[in-house]
Amino acid sequence: MAMAFAREASGRVALSFIGEGGCSLGEWHEAINLCAVGRLPAIFCIQNNQTALSTPVADQSAARVFADKAAGYGVPGITLDGTDPDQIAAAFAWAVERARAGAGPTLIELVSMRMCGHAHHDDMLYSAATLSRPGNTPRRAIRGTWIASCTITGRGAIRSRRMPPGFEGEGVVKTAELEQWRREAETVVEEQARAIVAAPWPDPRTAGAGVFAEEAPRAHIEVLDPAIRLGTHAPDRLPALEPGPPVDPRGRTFLDAVTLAIGDALRADPRVFVYGEDVAGTCGNAFLLLRPLLPEFGDRIVNSPVAEVRVLGVCVGRRWPGCDRSARFSSTISSRQGSTSWSTTPPRRVIGGALGCRWSYACLSAACGTPGRITPRTPEPWFYRTPGLKIVVPSTPHDARASLRPRPWPIRIPSFTTNISRSTAIRASSRGWPTPPAPIPIGRAALRRSGSDLAILSYGAYAHVAMRVAARLAADGIEASVLDLRSLAPLDRAAVLAVARHCHRVLIVHEDSRTGGIGESLAAIIQEEAFEALDAPVRIVGALDTPVPYSPPLEEFFLPERGAGGACRSSAGGILDRPRLTRRARRFPII
Repeated sequence: MAMAFAREASGRVALSFIGEGGCSLGEWHEAINLCAVGRLPAIFCIQNNQTALSTPVADQSAARVFADKAAGYGVPGITLDGTDPDQIAAAFAWAVERARAGAGPTLIELVSMRMCGHAHHDDMLYSAATLSRPGNTPRRAIRGTWIASCTITGRGAIRSRRMPPGFEGEGVVKTAELEQWRREAETVVEEQARAIVAAPWPDPRTAGAGVFAEEAPRAHIEVLDPAIRLGTHAPDRLPALEPGPPVDPRGRTFLDAVTLAIGDALRADPRVFVYGEDVAGTCGNAFLLLRPLLPEFGDRIVNSPVAEVRVLGVCVGRRWPGCDRSARFSSTISSRQGSTSWSTTPPRRVIGGALGCRWSYACLSAACGTPGRITPRTPEPWFYRTPGLKIVVPSTPHDARASLRPRPWPIRIPSFTTNISRSTAIRASSRGWPTPPAPIPIGRAALRRSGSDLAILSYGAYAHVAMRVAARLAADGIEASVLDLRSLAPLDRAAVLAVARHCHRVLIVHEDSRTGGIGESLAAIIQEEAFEALDAPVRIVGALDTPVPYSPPLEEFFLPERGAGGACRSSAGGILDRPRLTRRARRFPII
């Protein structure tokens, strides 16, 4: 959010509050360092209540006070009595003035003592308040000191002696007003508490609402129930063929397409900006991806520190203030997965779906090219379990540009999109486009090849593997359909089931390992909802369940491409001389 406030020059300041235990996290370090480097308008407040759940300060930090850490980030830091409202008000007013003047963030440490448990389940056995032991005598003494000096005592009575001494003398406040304020505060709290207790429980069905803005509420469905299964029987006709632009060695590459798509977005909306490591300056990304855009959009292509998680956090926070859009390009993604999963989709559900904006995160990830552990295995299963996150995995330069194309506001998708591109495909090329392609609806698969003997499902770079295998099968008289999923979430379930019912045999090929991969989820959908149409078990071809190796021969053995052809022939075995079930027999199975 601090980045958003700085770019829009709104004068607003972002405030971060965290306990002294939480500031040990790497994400907090990345956040304050990122704001310091960019001189962003932010205030970082550490609420030091001297116990992180049950862990004392001495076990959290070796620094004398937490504000001393500010010097390491090049920002000012101060430590205050966290029970003194006058000190707190003055410090925050000063920090806000600094931030609005462009001087960057401030670190404020407020020292107090927690008088209750960390949460409702915390019995405070570590505290002198509930456990009397000789060793707790110093802690009891410290606790007594804080109780005596606390602004709020008992059930919230405000001690007038804690008011700044000049306020009463100057006529700013009267002693009688303090008691009135206390009563008003207690009344407001009591009214709201009673309203919450009296409120009815929410409709259970709303738990499935708002995952994607444009879909109906999700609900449990028993697919084996005849009323459901036969009432929603999908057609067995193949979708329309969508081969895409032909491959052209002299055409646009995948990287060219992404560059053009980012340029499209920057031209379409002046609020769009690109934020990431090595994207600005003279480099323009490790692949020189953005270099052609730097002369035109240099002020909107912004370098970040090596911050891993918080770089993505900038894009997440950017969406809150005014539903602006940002793009992020990365070559690795493993350490950012948690930030994507936990910082993107849950906030939209918390505020009832009121957040109407979109951001895109583009990343490259694959095993090919002997990266070993540097670039980990394909990340889509990590994101697949994050409801509300749209996952796009284009296989062609045309689709890469079209999937990142900006959409007009009336149909802008208020969701969060991760666009995963394979490093195996970034140099792939196809015939160029004289004009920008129309945006591809997210959630629509593409039938790249039609056939009736075998359905091959894939996505990303391995859609090309599927096409090569299908061509080899065609030489033997076996015609295979190839369905390029393009989007994993939302999934084009209708297309998946249609090709499965039409071909009666299904092979799923992907670069990820089989265990816990997308293929197992697809196979479960097909066998549950199209079982009566199958002549053979659904086959899955994936990489080995091992770490990604470094040596080229080991990597070749690790990847699934070598086994894809054999699996196809095995899945298609006997289909030319084996009688098939009639359509009537398939449509009315015994359940």
